[in-house]
Amino acid sequence: MALSDPVASLKAYNHVAILNKETEDQPVHSRPHSVSAWCVRLRVMWSFSFDGIITSMSTNKKLLSTLFTLVVSLTATASGQSTDPLAAEANRRDDVLVHDGYNLTQGWSLGVRPEKTTLRLDFLVPDSGEEHTFSLWAESKDGELGMRLLGPDGKTQAQWSGRKGEVTVALDVTAGTYALEIDRAAGTSGRALFGAKGAALRMCELGGRDVGERAADPVKGFHWPYLLFVPKQVRSARLLVVPNNTGFATENLEILRTSGSCEVKRQTALAERLGTPLLVPLFPRPKAKGEDDNLYLHALTRAALEAKAEAFRRVDLQLLAMIDDARAALRMKKVETDAKVFLWGFSASASFVNRFAILHPDRVAAVACGSPGGWPIVPVAEVSGEKLRYPVGVADVKEFVGRPLDRPSLTKVRWLFYLGDEDKNDAVPYRDSFSKADEELIFRRFGKTPTTRWKHAERLYAQAGLSACFALYPGAAHSVTPKMNADIMIFFEEASAR
Repeated sequence: MALSDPVASLKAYNHVAILNKETEDQPVHSRPHSVSAWCVRLRVMWSFSFDGIITSMSTNKKLLSTLFTLVVSLTATASGQSTDPLAAEANRRDDVLVHDGYNLTQGWSLGVRPEKTTLRLDFLVPDSGEEHTFSLWAESKDGELGMRLLGPDGKTQAQWSGRKGEVTVALDVTAGTYALEIDRAAGTSGRALFGAKGAALRMCELGGRDVGERAADPVKGFHWPYLLFVPKQVRSARLLVVPNNTGFATENLEILRTSGSCEVKRQTALAERLGTPLLVPLFPRPKAKGEDDNLYLHALTRAALEAKAEAFRRVDLQLLAMIDDARAALRMKKVETDAKVFLWGFSASASFVNRFAILHPDRVAAVACGSPGGWPIVPVAEVSGEKLRYPVGVADVKEFVGRPLDRPSLTKVRWLFYLGDEDKNDAVPYRDSFSKADEELIFRRFGKTPTTRWKHAERLYAQAGLSACFALYPGAAHSVTPKMNADIMIFFEEASAR
């Protein structure tokens, strides 16, 4: 079957877990960090096989001394950066919104402009029948700001203006397209933050991108469609796979399409730079009865692997079938791709790619995981005699893949884990992600916050002999900053070169 016609006419909306994306004016988080340090460390790691790295290091002490000095110097420089109080306040407020269940947040860093300007965020509220709460906050360093929440009819639902302030409003909303507008007087700079509690998706336009939708094909092994973007110049044999993540429970295919379309838009620059086709699955997040209230397929949880309903069963295997289908479709266009793919994910989708790569390392070349749910699955079966079952560790992966952990293949996978040092988004206490027993184990063994656990995960990956780099970004909260995006680009380019 050939690719379908491009679906540039698809409306595109987006919500990625509880993700605060930077936006057009200036990135929300832009502090320098020790990227060079970890890049040096990463390149040293990749320069030698793990079988020979100890010998190679011991025979080149001068090189190691130089690299060590560079790492220490760059790290010290980064750690000495001062924090912008207004940026810190925006991060704090974003963390509070996330903690309070706001599933869509958007922050702006407003630079000085010589004329009055208006920023606009369009978002879709689907027909959910639930009350929504909206939060608007802004603070200027000089001049006045104004914020307006507009309903589908264009009428103002809530507003605020001044140099510093906020408003929170609960509304029984109707389904439709809403907008937030921010007015900024000439010469005004500052910060602004918007949050929506309840089902909501950002809108984005795909423009003229060559995107096709491949229909679900249960005979081939996948019950949901996927989107496939092909850059104008395909230079890589890899396929870039980015799982979808709506941020709320839904099986509505139109909502899944719009969410996935915005994921395509966000990752187009990476796919074009690498010269690799991009695949985004359109998996659902079904509602469920019980304490967890939904089947979190988007995070590839334990419950996801144990799902019995045919349409929801083993979405990891469904994704493998999608990858094989995409490769066959691309081959029809005379584009050859390798069986091993690149994986990218943030928040819930980072948990997905992290766990997918552990289960199927023979199909993965490199993985970039950002803020993976408070705890990445680690490639060890136990710690101090205590078993770590999936998704904490790999003690029982044989139950899901029919064989022991494929360690030889795992050692060939390149990993980049990235996290903001102010990221407090934590899925561990939530029953749709981890069991109570898993939560207690993680808290007791590894700490009570994502940043506290980071060094423990890094240590366990190193002890397992995996090529993993853990990058911690000063000043960043639960967001993908421009610095992170630049480093992800470098990471995949390095992996492509091998």
